[in-house]
Formats: sequence, structure tokens, C-alpha cells
Amino acid sequence: MELITILIAIFSLFVIIGIGFAARRYGILNGDRVHLISHVLVNVALPAITISSMQVPATAKTMGIVDSMLLVAGGYYLAAFLISILICHFLPSTPAEKGVFQFMLVFPNTMFMGIPVASAVLCPGSLFYVILFNLPFNFLVFTMGVWLLARGRPGKLDPKVLLSPGLVASFIGLALFLAGYMLPAPVDTGLELIGSATTPLAMLVVGALLATLPVARLAGDWRVYLVTAFRLVIIPVIAFLVLSPFITDRLVLGVAVLLIAMPVAANSVLLSEEYKVDSTLASQGVFLSTLLCLATIPILEYFLF
Repeated sequence: MELITILIAIFSLFVIIGIGFAARRYGILNGDRVHLISHVLVNVALPAITISSMQVPATAKTMGIVDSMLLVAGGYYLAAFLISILICHFLPSTPAEKGVFQFMLVFPNTMFMGIPVASAVLCPGSLFYVILFNLPFNFLVFTMGVWLLARGRPGKLDPKVLLSPGLVASFIGLALFLAGYMLPAPVDTGLELIGSATTPLAMLVVGALLATLPVARLAGDWRVYLVTAFRLVIIPVIAFLVLSPFITDRLVLGVAVLLIAMPVAANSVLLSEEYKVDSTLASQGVFLSTLLCLATIPILEYFLF
């Protein structure tokens, strides 16, 4: 039953990608409309879901779990960033491509795919752990992630690009969590509704961008395959081998490794489109890694858990 749930969650994303692909091919979505959707997602929907996902009661128990998950997540992002520097040093690419490849290596799809997959593989109670693991993601994707992508653009990097609505939302969400303040139900529900549009619209954008490529280039070249292998298999296995001797809580370990094994974050496409770097390359990474995780996630689940 778990495998069926995982496959349904992943295949549903491909349905939306297919709709976006068809919409671009038939002229419903042109380049300007795709960029407008990406702009709304980056500046409205992503900040909304960032704040909403941090609306978790701060109790003594949750604060104890917070320390463990934040330590694990912080250690992962530091290690993944160093690994991405090493790999991209030897990977032939332009400065813009290098930033996209590094983003793909560092940032897994921990939110949009992490929540349904963790609930299926582990248990519904793992949702809180998933949200905690996403706290550093919310900060780093709008700082380090934006920096990785935007530095590949011609000209000097404008520091203003780092002060994005997503980063501001991350600070607001964390402040509300630490203060133990829960937003009024209508406000929280409104943010959640806006944020819920992120995944389907992001997949529409991926499909629309892929529609501009010849069929033979949909999955990218050998570099995309190499980065995908690190994203889906090599980095998660390294994480398991490093973390398992030190983490006694199997749920913490399971959530961390499972989220690290997620495919490339859809944010890579949205932010690449927003900052006008290689969004096609990012779309290839999201498409290929999401397709191959149909095999890698069940295999990792069987051998690691």
C-alpha cells in the first residue's frame, strides 16, 4: 500500500507536467505567461506556504525535536554545498549552468514531495519532522539558493536579490514559531490555500519549459544524469552512513534520509526563471530526477528502513 501511495503521488506530478507541456505546445502558455506564473509563485505562493508551514505549536517536546532536526538539516546543507562545489569543479559548464547544477545537488524537493512520501513510507506523525527539516530550507533556498543561481547572470550580483519576499517570509514564520503565536484561522487557512497552488503551478511551469525542447533533449545530457545520480542515490546513502551511528531516534533518521533522497526541488525552475538563468536545464533536472525517483525511493526504503 505504501508503494502504491508513493507512485500515485509521483505520477500525479507527471500528469500536471504533461498538462503544462500540452498548454505550451498549443499556445495557451507562452513565454511571458510562464514567466508571470513563476513570478507570482516566487513572490506570493512560496512566501505564503513558508509562513503556513511554520505554524506549529512550540512545546517542550517539540522544541527538543527542533534541536535534533535543525542540527541534522544544517549539517546536511553544509555537506551538500561542499559536495556541490567539488562535483561542479570537474563538471564542464558555464557559470549559469554551474549555479543550476549546484542548486540541484543541494536542494531536494522536501516540501512538495517530502510530505506525501514521508507520510506514506513512515507515518502521518512524521509531518512535524518534515516541517522542521524544511526550516533551514526556507532560509537557505532564498539566500544561498538565490546566490548560486543569480551569480551566473552577466554583470555583478545585486545584493538586493537576496532580500526577497521568500526570505522575509522565512523570518516572519520563524519569529511566529519561536513566539508561540498561532495566526487566526482565516489568515492561516488563506496562506495555506495560496501555498497549496505552488506544487501544481510549479509543475505546469516545468512542463511548459520542457515543451520548448526537442523530444531527444527532454532528459538533458550526461551531466544531468550524473547530478541526478548524486541527488537521488549517492548523497542519501552517504547521509545514512554518516548519521546512523549517531542518531538513536529512528524517526528522525528516517525522515532526514528520506527527505535528502527527494528529487530536485521545483524551486530550481521557478527561481531560475525569475532570475533569468538556465531554467530549461533546471526543468530537465526536475523532470529526470522526479521520473527516476519512482525507482530509487522504494529501493532506498527497502534497504535503509
